[in-house]
Amino acid sequence: MGSVNNAVRCGFICRLCSKIDKRVVHIYGELGRKYNLVQKIRDYLPIKIKSSDGLPLTLCVSCVQRLNRRHTLQMAIKRSIVSRARVEPTTGRNECNQRQEIHLSSAVQSI
Repeated sequence: MGSVNNAVRCGFICRLCSKIDKRVVHIYGELGRKYNLVQKIRDYLPIKIKSSDGLPLTLCVSCVQRLNRRHTLQMAIKRSIVSRARVEPTTGRNECNQRQEIHLSSAVQSI
């Protein structure tokens, strides 16, 4: 078995969780581009990413799945908000809707 240094050179360390894994996706490779991994990292994580920053350019499959689930959730929320905005008038929301928004906001913050 090789050393951690060899793993870094071979690209088996996940950029996000730092776990060593044999199954990784290169963020600038074909699958990385297909899933827009660089853009999703920029959109959803508070980190800067550049191909020349010296950090691993790979993600483990688990982190790719988590990032894609986050993206799917974000898109579903946006579609829901847009859909609701078309149905509800922009003024005069009732008290029930306001309570639901507060409850949802509290639930999301606790995650």
